[in-house]
Order: sequence, then C-alpha cells, then structure tokens
Amino acid sequence: MRNVNATDVALVSNWSWLVPHEHTPLLLSVFGDWVFGAPDGSLWALSTLEGSYEQIARSSSEFNALKQSPEWLDKIFIASWQEIAARHGIVPSANECVTWRVPPVLGGSFEVGNLQLLPQSAYQSVIAQVHQQRLASGAG
Repeated sequence: MRNVNATDVALVSNWSWLVPHEHTPLLLSVFGDWVFGAPDGSLWALSTLEGSYEQIARSSSEFNALKQSPEWLDKIFIASWQEIAARHGIVPSANECVTWRVPPVLGGSFEVGNLQLLPQSAYQSVIAQVHQQRLASGAG
C-alpha cells in the first residue's frame, strides 16, 4: 500500500457511482485497490477485484492494528498475490498496477499467467466500467 498522490486522486472519479463524494482517498494497493477515509473516521476499502466498497475499520487505530495480520491483508487486499507477482517479475512502477488479464468476475483464473501490468489510469477506468455494468445488469 502506498499513499495516494495528486495523480491518483483524479482517478477516483471513475468510482463516483460507488464511493460517497465525502470519502477521501488515502491509500492505493499494488492491485489498484483503494482505502478511503470517511468523515466519521472510519476506513473503507474499494476492491477492484470484486467491485465492492466496504467498511474495514472503525478508526485509523483499528486499521493500523488489523494491517499487522497477514491473513487480514490477504483477505482484504489479496496481499499474497503481490509476492507471487513479484517472484515472477511482475512489479509495477509508480504509475502502474498489477491486474488480471481477464478479471476473475468475468471468468478469469487466479494464476500467474493471468497477471499483467497496466497503467493505473487505464486500469481504474476499465475496471470501474466493468463493475458498474456488471452490477447494473444484476450480475453482481
């Protein structure tokens, strides 16, 4: 996870149909997943894998405690796949993310051969549209 920068903030508009406008982007994962802060201090995760937006902690203190658990990080952010990707030379630069060639929600498999690097801007645009259309059609 890394802190969100000014370039990243512009990408949040892709998710305006899912993320409340008063939530602030804070962190971005290697797989393009987001952590947002809400006005009440709670933290929320936007999963680009599932197209979901869920509260993951009631406060930053709780988040900081939870993120010490490799199991929790894997459950929320598929963290073990970051290590798998890196072992196979799939390491994103500052403006890239690791993505699935065929997203698992569209039938893609969880295997190294389905991983790729994409510019963060392209991925956020495409995967947000995929999930918005999928959920609008009732396939979610």
